Amino acid sequence: MIPPKKLQFVEEKIKKDCSCAGEGCTECRSKTARIKAYAKAEIPMDYWLLSMKDFKGDQNFKQYIIDNVLSDIKKVYEDGTSLAFVGNLGIGKTYAAACILKTALMSGFSSRYIYMSDIIQKSTENNSGIFEELTTVDFLVLDEYCDRYVFPSEKAEQLFGQTMERVLRHRLQNRMPTILCSNTPELKDVLAGEFSRAVDSLFSRYVKTIYVSGKDYRKAHGKE
Repeated sequence: MIPPKKLQFVEEKIKKDCSCAGEGCTECRSKTARIKAYAKAEIPMDYWLLSMKDFKGDQNFKQYIIDNVLSDIKKVYEDGTSLAFVGNLGIGKTYAAACILKTALMSGFSSRYIYMSDIIQKSTENNSGIFEELTTVDFLVLDEYCDRYVFPSEKAEQLFGQTMERVLRHRLQNRMPTILCSNTPELKDVLAGEFSRAVDSLFSRYVKTIYVSGKDYRKAHGKE
C-alpha cells in the first residue's frame, strides 16, 4: 500500500511541474487521476511515470510488449493472454509488467500488482480473502515469482502451494490475463511436489514464457 502522504507529495509535484504552475489544468488533473489509479492497484511508484517507449533494456522484448500487448490491450483481455517474464535481476521485467497494468487501467480494466512474498505471508496466516482478492481483478501481475521466497517448511509449502495453485488455476482456466515475473529459470521449481507438477501443466497450456536478456540496469542507473 502506497502511504497517502507519499501519494499526495507526488500529486503536488505533478501540479507544480505542469505548465499551469499548480493552477489545476486538464492535463495535470488527468495525470494525477492516473497516479491515483496506479497507487490503488499497488503498482510501485518508481514506474508510475515511465513509458515502454523509453525502455532501455532488451529491445526485442520491448518491441514484443509494444506490438503484442500494449497495442491492443482489449484483445489481450479477450484472448486471456498470460505471460511469464523470466530473467536476471534488473533487466526490465517489472518495468514491462507495470506498463501493461497501467495500460489496462487506463483502458477501464481492474488491475492488481502483488509480490509473491505478500501472497505467502497472507496464505500462511490463513487469510481467506486472498483468493478473492487475486481472482476478481481483470489483470494481475505477480512479481518475484521465485523459489527463494518459499519458506523451507512443509506447512508453509503446503499452505502457499494450495493458495497459489488455486489462484493460478482459476485465473488461467478462465482466461484472465496474468503476468508473472521471475528470476527462477524453471518456473516449475518455484512450488514443491504435486503443486509443482500441477502448475507446470497449467503453464505449459496457458502461459507464454519470455526469456529476457540484458545486464542489471538498476545497478547501473538506479531502477529496473
